[in-house]
Amino acid sequence: MVDRWERFASVLDARTRRQLPQADATVAAVLVPLQLTHDGIHLVYTRRAAALPNHAGQVAFPGGVRNPTRDASLVETALREAEEEIGIARGDVRLLGALDDISTVSSRFVITPYVGLVPHPYAWVPCPREVDTVFSVALDRLLAPDAERRELWDFDGQSVPIDFFPIDGHVIWGATHRITRNLLDVLGEVG
Repeated sequence: MVDRWERFASVLDARTRRQLPQADATVAAVLVPLQLTHDGIHLVYTRRAAALPNHAGQVAFPGGVRNPTRDASLVETALREAEEEIGIARGDVRLLGALDDISTVSSRFVITPYVGLVPHPYAWVPCPREVDTVFSVALDRLLAPDAERRELWDFDGQSVPIDFFPIDGHVIWGATHRITRNLLDVLGEVG
């Protein structure tokens, strides 16, 4: 019998993944960690340290900029960064596949998200220079009808519609919201 994770990996592999041009952009990758817990599937997030130069204090997935001398591929970038940021050993990640590339407007990143299953419980080891906290959210909460909101936010005098998930005092928005939304849509295809 094929388990749900194998079906999910097959859906990720079979779909046409949106790949963005990387010219004139900073190339990065993130790990989108899933955990199977006593109350269902959880998605693991970090809150970036307040002193970071980019996206300080924002909710994110563990990941970062590709280092061509250390990373043979973007999946290697995601695994290396996840290990450095929150202590996930590469051997503990069951890679399921890649989601659509995401770009950031202000910092000009092109991010490739890789979904991986991580054991639960897990002893996170956050790097204090990069991560303030690690937390998880049940997928059921993200899929609830009132979980996702849209508001007009002011950016340099411009009112911009922003979609986000307000969860337990955290605001999941921007590229992290778009990666989460893409994950939820693909999981919906698995059933």
